[in-house]
Amino acid sequence: MLLNVHYLVKYSLEITQDHIRKNHSNYLGGVEFITVPDNPFGKAGPGSVPMAYLLKERYGKKTVATINTRDRNKVGIISEILAAIELELYGIFVVSGDKIKKGREVREIDVFQLISLIKKYRYDYGSDIQIGATINPSRENELRIVRKKMENGADFFITQSIYNEDIILKNKWIRHLSVPVYAGFMPLLSKKIITFYSKSFSIDEGMVKKLMDSYNLIEDNASLFIKIVKNTCDHVEGYHIMPLGNEKFLEKISRVIKIC
Repeated sequence: MLLNVHYLVKYSLEITQDHIRKNHSNYLGGVEFITVPDNPFGKAGPGSVPMAYLLKERYGKKTVATINTRDRNKVGIISEILAAIELELYGIFVVSGDKIKKGREVREIDVFQLISLIKKYRYDYGSDIQIGATINPSRENELRIVRKKMENGADFFITQSIYNEDIILKNKWIRHLSVPVYAGFMPLLSKKIITFYSKSFSIDEGMVKKLMDSYNLIEDNASLFIKIVKNTCDHVEGYHIMPLGNEKFLEKISRVIKIC
């Protein structure tokens, strides 16, 4: 397990609303911070800000709430920002939010404006709340987008889930940013998820075939994560693990936290 390990690789952990009630104590020993998503995939769930506060109080760890630009107008977003500040959360992670199939998306402001809003209220309230934003290393002109997010106030970044270390290695600018970057990783633990993500993310065809033919997806995902860490740990600040509540995966990767 991740508890009582000598940590040489920094990592953060996402805990989804579906798994809030589980006891995560065994996996939080070296966690830099915990993130809570905001209605991922457009599925309504308990609010990210109060759930982040609950985890902060329960485990005594730094927690980061997520706010998306999809679900609220500007007034609603400001309300969430102020709640996060008053509850003294460690940070707010800014995302645009997955597109939804049913219902109406709001998107009154964009991610750049949201980052600026958080920065404004952080200053107004004398808060030191951190502002996180996303990096999509596969997107063209991503450095320009990242620079604009930094100019607006972003303090750290988490990449989209990485399944090919070359995505990090070829974007040498990631290593030289003046703010921390955490490489995201979400294990692909079903054939349906593998098929979906292989269309959206850069995954080696050989790896896709290996995962599709796998008799032990936890083992093979852990091996992939270890390979990525070994090849990129001097290019990023750490890793953001999104295990979707899979404790066996967390147990399997415990050794990787000691390799860099």
